Amino acid sequence: MIKALAPFAVLLVSACSVLPEQVPVDLFQLPAPNVQAARAGPRLSTLRIDRALSSEALSGSRLLIMTADNQLQAFPNMRLAAPVPLLWRDWLLDAFWRDGRVGGLSAASEGLQSELELGGTLRAFQVDYTGPQAAAVIQYDATLIGTDGRQIVASQRFEARQALDTVEVASAIAAMGLAADRVAGELIEWVVQQGQAPSP
Repeated sequence: MIKALAPFAVLLVSACSVLPEQVPVDLFQLPAPNVQAARAGPRLSTLRIDRALSSEALSGSRLLIMTADNQLQAFPNMRLAAPVPLLWRDWLLDAFWRDGRVGGLSAASEGLQSELELGGTLRAFQVDYTGPQAAAVIQYDATLIGTDGRQIVASQRFEARQALDTVEVASAIAAMGLAADRVAGELIEWVVQQGQAPSP
């Protein structure tokens, strides 16, 4: 039996010896939201935030680059800490928590009751090299939904561009964080204001 297995053992060792070494991959998270606690103004009792819809290209955990010929590439040897739609949802939850104007926040995946739900489509979450200067770009088509009857309360597109200091990954992540802060500032104000309007 041992003699019969010997050739297979040799083959296995040979196969292992030709496998390429794994290249180390760095994990990156977006910087924490730079959102200050609101001290006054209208407030919402409850809000749940859903995972954003996205294209297949944006559904993974790679930070993409849009080149001048409209090709999508990815920064090598790095990954985001979560798939982009999930990363974006969790980052928005943190931003709303820091703002403090929503009494009860939850993720839609938790299945908790809420008067309003924020969903939408992430159209862009990438570094854009198509212009004269590289820039981080976030484009989010937000939809605010009344959960009683699933009616649309309001919808609006939010977009921000932030120039990169250098073409390094760390600079790209920092620029993505600044672009996200700008989107969050407008988005939170919009959600709180639209949440005061009577349901259609």
